[in-house]
Amino acid sequence: MSGACFNGRVQAARNARAASRQVNVRERLPRDVRRLLLITAWALGALGLALVLIVNIAFGGFGADSHAYWMAWRGPMYTAGPVTPNWTGPNPYLYSPAFAQALWPATQLPWPVFAAAFALMDAAVLAWLLRPVGWRWSVPTFFALLPEVTSSNIYIPLAAMCVLGFRYPSVWAFSALTKVAPTVMPVWWVVRREWGSLALWVGTTAVIVIVSVLIAPQLWMDWVSHMVSWAGESGRALGTEQMLPLLYRAPIGLLLLVIGARKDWRWTVPVAALFCTPVYWLGSFAWLAAIPRILRARRDELNACDYPGEANSARWPSG
Repeated sequence: MSGACFNGRVQAARNARAASRQVNVRERLPRDVRRLLLITAWALGALGLALVLIVNIAFGGFGADSHAYWMAWRGPMYTAGPVTPNWTGPNPYLYSPAFAQALWPATQLPWPVFAAAFALMDAAVLAWLLRPVGWRWSVPTFFALLPEVTSSNIYIPLAAMCVLGFRYPSVWAFSALTKVAPTVMPVWWVVRREWGSLALWVGTTAVIVIVSVLIAPQLWMDWVSHMVSWAGESGRALGTEQMLPLLYRAPIGLLLLVIGARKDWRWTVPVAALFCTPVYWLGSFAWLAAIPRILRARRDELNACDYPGEANSARWPSG
């Protein structure tokens, strides 16, 4: 074989591999369905942009959630009872002391700098998550989740955690020490008998908790008391009036996760986490932003193993 022929084949293989990295929605959905979903995506994108303009400009709601992280060390960290989400202003701090301790150095920054940095981080991570689906889908989806970026909750970093968690199980400590209820990945490991991944997650989480408790034991007692009080006094069993309570949603999500674990449908992990999220708002659906990267990562793994047929089937959930 001549050098030119060999180089040509190598280049062709590289081009094919690069082309396969984009999640091909067109091949998986009928034309009419694809068109309807694309119109819906752009409509939701316009809605998200409008909400950002209204909430941030009219009500000053920029950084409504990140302000809670910045304020955590500037007064009592936990309130006495359950709280109602505030859509137009700062919210109270709800996560574990470990998360507040990890953010403490950043919270020494002035509030405008902290808020801008957190929002920019969310924007960059969201753009990375959505890149595999191409601009027609990623742009409207980005705009639809823009309220989550500007309020700076942690759903976008949690979506990135879903992607990384298949390779680095320890990152699920992030969910266990913040949102708690959507920490569904251990169920995946148990069903698939991936005991090493489960042990690594348990060990990492335990070490973080032990160190954090040794530093601030009273804060942990306050947090546990606060969470028990919040769960016990919530009006609809940890749910919102617009959604089924967690008591009914969680079994659905966990059933889907068990099926997905048995069939190796990795996209079911963020979907199950969404079902297990106690309180919903628009930003909660940022969990689903993990799906494009999860599918791409899985396809890259199969390509690396030289199973092109299976790699193509991983582009979009066929079940």
